[in-house]
Amino acid sequence: MNSRVMTTLAAAAVLGMGAPADTPPKQPDAAELRSAAARGLNLLHKVGAEWKQQCISCHNQIIPAMAARVAREHGVPVDEAIARKAARPYGYFSDLDMAVQATFMIDPTLSDGYGLVGAWASGVKPSLATAVYARRIANLQREDGSWTIFDGRPPSSSSLFTATAIGARALDLYLPDRMAEAKREHLARARRWLAANKPGTVEERAFQLLGLKWTGASWQQRAAAAQALLALQREDGGWAQIPSFKADPYATGQAIYALREAGGVPRGHEAVTRGVRWLMTNQREDGSWLTPTRLHTPVPISPPYFESGYPHGKDQFISAAGASWAVMALAMALPEANDSPGVPRLEFAEPASVAPWMETALFGTADELRAMLDGGLDPNSRSANGTTILMMAAPDMAKMQLLANRGADLKAKAASGQTALMIAAQYRGSSDAVQFLLSKGAAADPGAGVMFNASPLFNAVYADDLASVKALIAAGAPVNRKMMLVGSFPISPMGLAVAFEHTAMMRVLAQAGANVNEISPDGLSLLGEAAVSNKVEAARTLIELGADRSHRDKWGYTPARHARETSDFPSGVASLFE
Repeated sequence: MNSRVMTTLAAAAVLGMGAPADTPPKQPDAAELRSAAARGLNLLHKVGAEWKQQCISCHNQIIPAMAARVAREHGVPVDEAIARKAARPYGYFSDLDMAVQATFMIDPTLSDGYGLVGAWASGVKPSLATAVYARRIANLQREDGSWTIFDGRPPSSSSLFTATAIGARALDLYLPDRMAEAKREHLARARRWLAANKPGTVEERAFQLLGLKWTGASWQQRAAAAQALLALQREDGGWAQIPSFKADPYATGQAIYALREAGGVPRGHEAVTRGVRWLMTNQREDGSWLTPTRLHTPVPISPPYFESGYPHGKDQFISAAGASWAVMALAMALPEANDSPGVPRLEFAEPASVAPWMETALFGTADELRAMLDGGLDPNSRSANGTTILMMAAPDMAKMQLLANRGADLKAKAASGQTALMIAAQYRGSSDAVQFLLSKGAAADPGAGVMFNASPLFNAVYADDLASVKALIAAGAPVNRKMMLVGSFPISPMGLAVAFEHTAMMRVLAQAGANVNEISPDGLSLLGEAAVSNKVEAARTLIELGADRSHRDKWGYTPARHARETSDFPSGVASLFE
């Protein structure tokens, strides 16, 4: 008996697919499904093509790109001209210097990881740049197999289940063949974490199920997760994000997609049919779906509010993400298309002028690099934008020492002002490389002239590497120097540690003089920011370090009020003020 038949039989047994419904729902007409999905996708692409923010958008570009790929695979018509325009932001993968220097760092999984998943969905081929992003994501996986998150916007940017599933998916898609053994280990660790932890929302259950598939979990593990997700379907056919909510397009589309993609549930299953009918009933005439926001705060949250072109006002961003999941669900209710055109290649997202030494410096062995140096390679070779071979070799100590012995300039700066020390500090477990460069005179304080005011200390805090941070502080790194994230949002090392809930790091920084009562340009304290993002352990640590619990920001809110009123879910931070 082949594996497909066995999987189908197992699905039928576990999910009760053979049980007749009292009134079996009629499956929607295929033409009607295609039309509804196409209208929803076309609107998303039109809006995504006009996105004007500096960072790529999960809700307006990345998740819609995932929807477009699923649509193509199931015969839903896609306007390829506007889809290509909407995919223009993936052009950043053509910039190897940006990848190596992590110029636009925010979040290892929900930014870089989601970016790679969207890139794959959009047709971006594996390259040296995608490999660098994937390697850094792999490096930042925690010991327990999960990834932490910077953000705090439910449902799409607030869960470790989402972060861990997306991080694992990015590694599976783009970690290079040279790292095949490491990939297996990273995926196994993620799989163990996903299986061992209990999800609490539909978002978490959906990404637990998807993540289990993406990490190679057994059918038995996936079937149990699928059954738990199926059990949350409402009487009206939809799914709700949390028990106290009504069904919405985001949760309904996401649940159906996860069940179809990873749960072994066939498109004709009663639950799929009922859910798809709910989505079609709730689609608006303009092709959109409305998902109410769960954020109710005057604080501008990444980015400040603006009109993107998608309907529904303050609800437009989560509604766009919800519409993307809805399109995927409708498409997955159709059979796979035998004549699918596939995803058009995005040649503008591929690095140009990649010299052989670059791949060797980044992913080769010290012996391979030595052979190139013996053959005449300049130890101070650099890219057109000044990223040196030493920067690309960092934080590999064997290659760095080899280059140093051959005369590499250890203090060289790229056009952006980045140094090898700054790049080495991005990686967890790189304290040997950091201390080596410091011992050779590399500057812990980079001074002025660095793009976005980046610094080695900021990068080491991002990596949650305590040894590197302590070495940099001892060498004179300024602990309150702020970096402009993606060139827009000033944030200090302490603010970054709060966002990621690196609590041990927070204590080290505070001891070194970091300000726990720092106020943002918007007038929000660090404790207020922890409350807005529901960062419980970060808030607890700030209070222990003496943060002002009574601070009132320019909106008249205290941290306690932010904790109570920011979002439509119970806030663990609020209990700290009781």
